[in-house]
Amino acid sequence: MITFDGVSFTYEAAQRSRRKRRSRGGEPQPADWGRLPDDLWALADLSFTLEDGELFGIAGHTGSGKSTLIQLANGLLQPTYGTVTANGHNLADKHAAAEARRDVGVVFQYPERQLFAATVFDDVAFGPRNLGLSADEVEARVREGLAMVHLDVDKIGQRNPFALSGGQQRRVAFAGVLAMRPSTLILDEPAAGLDPQARKSFLNLVVELHRKQGLTVVIVSHNMDDLAELCDRILVLNNGHMHALGTPEEVFADEPGLRAIGLGVPQAVSLANNLAKRGYSLPLGTGLPTLDSLAHAIAARCQHNIAE
Repeated sequence: MITFDGVSFTYEAAQRSRRKRRSRGGEPQPADWGRLPDDLWALADLSFTLEDGELFGIAGHTGSGKSTLIQLANGLLQPTYGTVTANGHNLADKHAAAEARRDVGVVFQYPERQLFAATVFDDVAFGPRNLGLSADEVEARVREGLAMVHLDVDKIGQRNPFALSGGQQRRVAFAGVLAMRPSTLILDEPAAGLDPQARKSFLNLVVELHRKQGLTVVIVSHNMDDLAELCDRILVLNNGHMHALGTPEEVFADEPGLRAIGLGVPQAVSLANNLAKRGYSLPLGTGLPTLDSLAHAIAARCQHNIAE
């Protein structure tokens, strides 16, 4: 469980704090040292809890604070104000932050660009080796990680990762994170750049890991359809502030508000709203409409009109 409590962050204060540490050559100073009134806030007074076992979505336009939030969640950054805790431990503590970086796996956008080793095996083994594990344990972690993304180490372990398809490269990079055995995964635009088939396959893999492995998963995405379909709750950021937090039904009920901050709603929601504006109210039942449920409702409406 990761909790943000009144978290604000500005890169200006962090940079000044680093300069001060270098000039003194001493211990780290508090992250809020030297804040100036004109500092730009990447995040401002953000409070929420990521519950254990959740599939949580984060949305926001470019510059809204999504990347900063990710780095705060696993201790890569420290808040200027407020606290971030993981399983009750304040990540301002360097030992708690180090533990969080092992326990919270972050997969940034286009992770395949971070592949570097000569073989798939060595790439996936990089993290476990840095933990000081035995050769047998490293091999077990590599096999486990690749198996979780449906790749066979005996078939591709000695291949050059750059000779694989784009979808396979992304799975290899993903396996390297899973080999660290995190309990929480944070995925930044996990399907970006993939063709439709690879995209669907990769998102299905994410859902499988969430459901079968019990991983807590955070998906950062611009794709509202993906967030609506996959997530239990969605956090919407706007210029570092929380714009909305709730279930997909709650968040996407405010289409005008989302449009005003440069975001949209799922295609089916937008279509249903446009039809309603034109007087075509459809019996869609509970939950968010989907393209399939819209098609069935429109067909039923047409049949009813013909019968009349």
